[in-house]
Amino acid sequence: MQKEAVFERVFEIFHGVDLIVHAGDITQKKVLDELGSIAPVVAVLGNNDKLDLKMTEIIEAGNFQIAVNHATSYSADFEKLHKFACKMDADVLITGHIHRPHCKIVDGVLLVNPGSSNRPIESDASVALMEICDGQETVDEIEVIFLGL
Repeated sequence: MQKEAVFERVFEIFHGVDLIVHAGDITQKKVLDELGSIAPVVAVLGNNDKLDLKMTEIIEAGNFQIAVNHATSYSADFEKLHKFACKMDADVLITGHIHRPHCKIVDGVLLVNPGSSNRPIESDASVALMEICDGQETVDEIEVIFLGL
């Protein structure tokens, strides 16, 4: 049985990152504590969570506004995801809920779901890395990393 709430491979992949974003379904505070030992964490409430978290967080990174929301009722509908991102004035929307990765640009807005590192659905376990550099004008791709678990 795994001692940690977060798989060791996640610690390796996230080593050296500036920020970790969790799009919900954390289920236990221990996950946030372990991720927080790697880097600061921004997390939102998922439909399986009983933690004291907001439904939506807004992150400013470089020239970008990033919205984070679990997206329970519309997480597989790119049109609704795009509308939500526009409502938040976001350049990037990070969501969870479906537990499988996607990365799609809709009318200039990057819609990202990193998948799930510990409870994937119809997918292998995954996380995503996004690099934003000072002065960067667009964020048009992320790297989805499959954990091989």
